[in-house]
Amino acid sequence: MEKPVFRSEGLSPREQEIATAYANGESYQKIAERLCIAPSTVRTHLTTIYRKLGVSSKLELHKVLDADSLGDSGPVSPARPDKPSIAVLPFENMSGEPDQEYFADGITEDIITALSRSPWLFIIARNTTFTYKGESVDVKRVVQELGVRYLLEGSVRRAGNRIRVTAQLIDGTTGGHVWSERYDGQLADVFDLQDEITRNVVASIQTQVQLTATEPMVRSKRRDLTVWELTMRGWQLLYEFSQESFDTAKLVLEKALEHDPKSAEAHLVLALIYYHTALMGDVENDQAKMIKARDLAYRATRLDHQNEYAHWALGISSWGLGKLDDSIAALERAVELNPNCSLAYGSLGTALSLAGRVDEAIVNQEIAMRSNPRDPSIFFRFTGISLAHYLAGRYDIAAEWAAKSVQRMPSWFYGHFLLIASLMKAERPEVAKAAVDSCLQILPNTTVAYLDRYPLKDAAEMECFRALLRDAGLPG
Repeated sequence: MEKPVFRSEGLSPREQEIATAYANGESYQKIAERLCIAPSTVRTHLTTIYRKLGVSSKLELHKVLDADSLGDSGPVSPARPDKPSIAVLPFENMSGEPDQEYFADGITEDIITALSRSPWLFIIARNTTFTYKGESVDVKRVVQELGVRYLLEGSVRRAGNRIRVTAQLIDGTTGGHVWSERYDGQLADVFDLQDEITRNVVASIQTQVQLTATEPMVRSKRRDLTVWELTMRGWQLLYEFSQESFDTAKLVLEKALEHDPKSAEAHLVLALIYYHTALMGDVENDQAKMIKARDLAYRATRLDHQNEYAHWALGISSWGLGKLDDSIAALERAVELNPNCSLAYGSLGTALSLAGRVDEAIVNQEIAMRSNPRDPSIFFRFTGISLAHYLAGRYDIAAEWAAKSVQRMPSWFYGHFLLIASLMKAERPEVAKAAVDSCLQILPNTTVAYLDRYPLKDAAEMECFRALLRDAGLPG
């Protein structure tokens, strides 16, 4: 007996979901909201669906789907949402002690809750993922059943008073490992350890997913990119930290705002692009770009006041305009909204350094680095710690951290500046002059005027910083 041919078999899982919803009476807007895509993308999909099925009306579409469903007894896998989708599977208790189940389950639940707070991610609920508890998991089967791209799995092992937790993020489309980490701690500090693991896993996953969720811009020529896809590409381009990538990101994000002028995410990422262009670029009118960045970030907070990244963008763009109190308030709000946001912790540490609150600054920077040790922007954390030690009079330590920053990102002027000033304060002028030569070799147009992009609250300290750079031989 021949296998029946269904006309809808030619549709992708996403097209099948949209076709069924539309045929059953859902509007463009309702489908778009449920699937987290733009209404224009729904219309584009329906145009393709009509062409593939050879229909010209909703009634004809309904008849085709009804006819196909009569012979279709198999389960339909849900389509993946148009944002990174993750299922956190129950962490396995490897201790052989049933009383350790609470700890493994608690870690899983905390990670699910924390990840769910990110506007960039789609997270499968705990009640669903815990149905896999105790099973031998087939990655490809689970991602198909749940309609997700990524799986996070892990294990907990107890040995005496010590606990070891492992976690790994798997790309279900390839079966490859995106990220993995191991954590060790004392059983007596079980709740602190649980909080630390959750914070670290969440911060690392958010960074890894942002960098791997979509292909680079040059590989895709599709015109029906959703606002989310465009915004994620803006994030990726930001992390390249080059003027060329910033310029491309502006075009991408402006296109996103054409699609959805009320997208908080597109506003905040565009704010970050303007901010980093003003901060790191060899540009004129850097203050105008900083003002533009702050205006965009402020708009993002008005569009979505619960978005921690919007408040983070507002915080870092505010300090560049000398509004340090506003900056600290915005960054504290970002941390309050998401205690797992490593970027907010790190930037808060930098703001506190600029304000002269060096001990608090170091604590926040250490939280950020411990939470997200593979962050491509970690060189900012290194300079934040360097600045705190510099202002505290620990010049040798400040120079060490500044050197780490320069090594990680040679084109980051502030790392060079802190290295030069710390060496001068440590009475090592010849080494400082060599550091100036190195800076100008990489950044030939750099002048002391760049320092104004990172204004210290203490005017006397700021003037001293300028004088040290000039004395070492930096132009301006």
